[in-house]
Amino acid sequence: MIENKIQTEVKKSRRGLPRHTKNPFLNDTSLHTKTGVRRITTGKDRLALVNESTGEQVGNGGFFQSMEVDKTQFVKLYVDGVSAIEGLSSSGKKVFKILYLAIRDNKDTDTILMSFDIVDQDIVKISRTTYFKGMKELADKKFIAETMIQNYYFINPDYMFNGDRLTFMKTYYLKDKKTKTKENKINCQGKTQ
Repeated sequence: MIENKIQTEVKKSRRGLPRHTKNPFLNDTSLHTKTGVRRITTGKDRLALVNESTGEQVGNGGFFQSMEVDKTQFVKLYVDGVSAIEGLSSSGKKVFKILYLAIRDNKDTDTILMSFDIVDQDIVKISRTTYFKGMKELADKKFIAETMIQNYYFINPDYMFNGDRLTFMKTYYLKDKKTKTKENKINCQGKTQ
């Protein structure tokens, strides 16, 4: 009974929103990320294959590298995000603009600092009340989720991301796998290493 109470107890912010230690959107993002293979070539420069004994040019060659890429790598606002923006109120759209500008300046990260005190009022004119109303709406609509650190939020990479989402997801899963392996060692041995 005590164990169930501990598991269901979620830390909440002053606004009553749940706070998270890890980005709650990442599991869903991996389901929505489409991958493909892109062939990288040397461009227009071609190499000639030459028969050493006769000096005859046998054919052309080049260096090729294949790598897995996120097909949506260069799109900053994803389809799910566009449809979600349409449902935002005017305060939500104003705060979304602030969020977009903050993400634009912070590449390859899923956390963002969002505070009314650092909003450039020359770029986005917004009142404190409208700002907090918009932040709550963005959290309710799953654009962002509160972290355990005040004014830091996880962004939903399904909606928007600045950088290579696939590389970010691979890095996240590698870190997560190492953490789980370490946790398993601790649980099995009863002590930390």
